[in-house]
Amino acid sequence: MSALGVLRRLRRERPRWTALAVGTLTILLAWPAVDWWLRGIGVAPQFRFWDFGAYGNAVAAWEAGEPLYTRNENGGFHTSFLYPPFSVLLFSPFIELFEPDVTRIAWSVATVGFLWLGLQALVAALGRSLSLPERAVGLVALLGFQPLLLGVKMGQTVGLTAGLLSVAGAGVVHDSQGDRFAGAWGTVAGVATAAVGLLKLPFAPAGAHLLRSRRRFAAAVGTGVALLAVSLAVFGLDTHRLYIDVLAWGVESGGSARNPALWLPPYYRPLYWLPGPVLLRVAASAVIAVYAALATGADRETFALGVAAIPLLAPLAYAYYFAAVLPAVVVLLAVEFDHPRGRPALPLVGLLLLHAHSYGLKFVVDVVPAVLPAFTALRPAYPLLQPGLWGNVLLVGLAAVRVAERVATPDWVDAQLTGLRSEENEIEAD
Repeated sequence: MSALGVLRRLRRERPRWTALAVGTLTILLAWPAVDWWLRGIGVAPQFRFWDFGAYGNAVAAWEAGEPLYTRNENGGFHTSFLYPPFSVLLFSPFIELFEPDVTRIAWSVATVGFLWLGLQALVAALGRSLSLPERAVGLVALLGFQPLLLGVKMGQTVGLTAGLLSVAGAGVVHDSQGDRFAGAWGTVAGVATAAVGLLKLPFAPAGAHLLRSRRRFAAAVGTGVALLAVSLAVFGLDTHRLYIDVLAWGVESGGSARNPALWLPPYYRPLYWLPGPVLLRVAASAVIAVYAALATGADRETFALGVAAIPLLAPLAYAYYFAAVLPAVVVLLAVEFDHPRGRPALPLVGLLLLHAHSYGLKFVVDVVPAVLPAFTALRPAYPLLQPGLWGNVLLVGLAAVRVAERVATPDWVDAQLTGLRSEENEIEAD
C-alpha cells in the first residue's frame, strides 16, 4: 500500500497521528521557502559550501605532496582538513571532474541523491511502498529538513553519511528478517556502517547493531582493515600519525565547546550543562553496547538506538548531525506501528524538535531576551532549552525502551540467580 493509502486508512484509525503527520510534512515542504526568507533578512546562512573548500584544499595538498593536515599557531587544527586520509580518494573525483564552481553543486546533488535513494531502500525493507509522486514529494520534504539543508549549505558530508546509514538500516532489516539475499544484505549493512564510522569517528554508536550479527560484524571489521590498508599504502604512516593528533585535538576542543547562548546555526551542545561529559558519553556507550548484546530479536530497535545516539554522544556535535538521525526516525516509526502499545507520534515529535533546533534556539537566546529583558536571568538554563536536545533525548529514550523490552539475561546469570535462590531456600529450611 502506498503512503497516501496508509494515510487514508490511518485517518480513521489514528486521526491525531494523521494530523501530526500531515502537519510535519507541510512544515518540511514549506521550509525551503522559509529558509529563502531567512536568508533574505540575514538570519540563515547562504549556500557558501565552506567546508567543501577544505576538501578541495586537501586534494590539492595530496597531489602536490604536501601535508593533508595543517596546524594553527596555537597547535590546533581549526579550519584545517579534519577527515581521515582515505576520504581524499572520495573527494578527488569531484575535484578533478568538475570546474570549481560546479564541483560543490555536484557534490551536494550526488550526496543528497544518495540519501534519497538510501531512504527509499530502507522504506522498502520495512515493507512499505512509495509511488513515483510520493518519492518526488519525499525528496522535496527531505530538502526541507533544516539540519540537512544546513549541512548542504556548508558543503558537509551529511548527505553521504545519512545515506550510508540508510543503506545500513535496509541491510539490517533484510538480514534480521531472513529475507531473500539476507546474507548479502547483512554484509552490505556491515560495510556501510564501517564506512560511516571510519569517515566520521563520532558516528561510532551507529555500530551498535554489529554486536547482534557475526556476519555484519565481520563485514565491518573487514571493511575497516581494507580501508586502513589502502589508506596507509596511498598516504603513508606519517600522515596517519598526524591524523591521530587531529583526533586528539577534536576531543579536547569538544570539551571546551562554546555556550549555546553564543548562537550560530550549526551549534548543538547536548551535554554542555552536565559535569563530566566524557565519562557520561563512555557510560552511555557502554549501556548501548550491553543492550545490543543482550536484546533478543531487536535488530531494528538496536539500529535505531545507535543511530539516534550519534549527536547525543559525539564529543563535538553540530546541528547538521541530526540529518544522520533520519534513518532512525524511519525505523522507529515502523517499530511503533508494529508494537502493541506503540506511540508512533513520538518519532514525529522528535523529528520536529530536531528540525526546529537552530532557529528555535535563536528564538530562545536572542529574540525572547530582546522582548523580555528579564528572561536573561535564565541564561544559565539556555543549554536546557535547546530544542534539538529534547528531540534527540526523545528518540534515544524511545529506542532504548524498545530495546530494553527485549533484553534477556544470559543463561549463566540465570544459573547463578537460581543457585542463590536455592541456597536461600535451604537456609530458611534449616
